[in-house]
Amino acid sequence: MDQNIPTIIDALYRYFVTAPSPDFWPDYFRHDPVQGHGLWSFYQGLRLGIQLSDACLEKL
Repeated sequence: MDQNIPTIIDALYRYFVTAPSPDFWPDYFRHDPVQGHGLWSFYQGLRLGIQLSDACLEKL
């Protein structure tokens, strides 16, 4: 199985995934940076997916 990550995925990751910042995390994750940053990244990815879906539906 091919494990190479496409260039576009790498570019999008570097653009959208920010450095960890506790200012973005809920208070209950301040003590756990892995969970805090993971939740923030997931939330941002979900928002991006919804925006892309919305943009595609406008074209229908």
